[in-house]
Amino acid sequence: MSKDLSKRDDLVVDWRRDYHAVEKYRFIHRFLPSAEENKRSVLLSTKSLIVYCALVLIITGLFRVIPLIFPNVLGFATNINVSDLLTETNKKRSEFGLSSLKYSNTLSEAAKKKAEHMFQNNYWAHVAPDGTEPWDFILGENYDYIYAGENLAKNFNTSGDVVDAWYNSPSHKENLLNKNYTEMGFAIVDGKLNGYETTLVVQMFGKPRLPVQVAEVSEDKPAVEMNPVPAEETPEVVPVPADSNVEPAAKPVYQEPGAVKPLMDVRMASRWLTLIMGGFVAFLLGLDVWYSSKKGIIKLGGHTIVHLSFLILALVGIWIVLVPGSIL
Repeated sequence: MSKDLSKRDDLVVDWRRDYHAVEKYRFIHRFLPSAEENKRSVLLSTKSLIVYCALVLIITGLFRVIPLIFPNVLGFATNINVSDLLTETNKKRSEFGLSSLKYSNTLSEAAKKKAEHMFQNNYWAHVAPDGTEPWDFILGENYDYIYAGENLAKNFNTSGDVVDAWYNSPSHKENLLNKNYTEMGFAIVDGKLNGYETTLVVQMFGKPRLPVQVAEVSEDKPAVEMNPVPAEETPEVVPVPADSNVEPAAKPVYQEPGAVKPLMDVRMASRWLTLIMGGFVAFLLGLDVWYSSKKGIIKLGGHTIVHLSFLILALVGIWIVLVPGSIL
């Protein structure tokens, strides 16, 4: 036996006796495919993928349950305010050459009552289960309108996110860019809907029915007589200019602060979970492809593809279920 071979054998023996070296090898081996067995790494095996999917399901369940038990730890934290909603809405209108809408206290009060009604009756719709419509809340505030509309949103992070979601929806965009409206009001209300802490945003549009003024008739003007029957003077009907009937901008009537401000936002936590899980699997796949091409390892299992697809679907499911920002 040559001296070099003997030296190498001694190194192998010493390496096998080194606990830390063996543990390091085992750790690295979990990330790399096996050249001897033509298999993917341990962390990409079928069993591992099943474990990943199980973890995803468990964490998803926890993200749904924890806000109910500990809303101060995990819940929905928002940064939405009336001023930004008003600004962002008018910014969209200005892009299309439309006039800015003025803030209405009356419409805001109607929006507030609509939000409260949804929480009290546990529904998320334009028309309540009892048949109450948005116009009922507007008329209830003695707002006599020619045109009116409503946009709803829940569980968004910022005012910009809300307006962008409305703008990207054809029916909501029609409200945002409707040239018939002259005023709008908002309500931002926190409460429990279907058992979960929820932030509702109600936006109401309107154009008030303008009253008429009766022109005064001068008493000095002689009455006109025809065949001894005095003719009654017909008063001149003059429409009041639109600006004179529009309420000046004011502070919002209703913008209730969140009752509970959680330490961690569900949506942010779900995004981090999706990024971490997705990034980890992507890293393993990239490492697998690189190492296999370098060592000439040929392997591809149909079961692996199926389980990887399932894992991707599970991650997409987290995003959909735990990022519930929606409009109506």
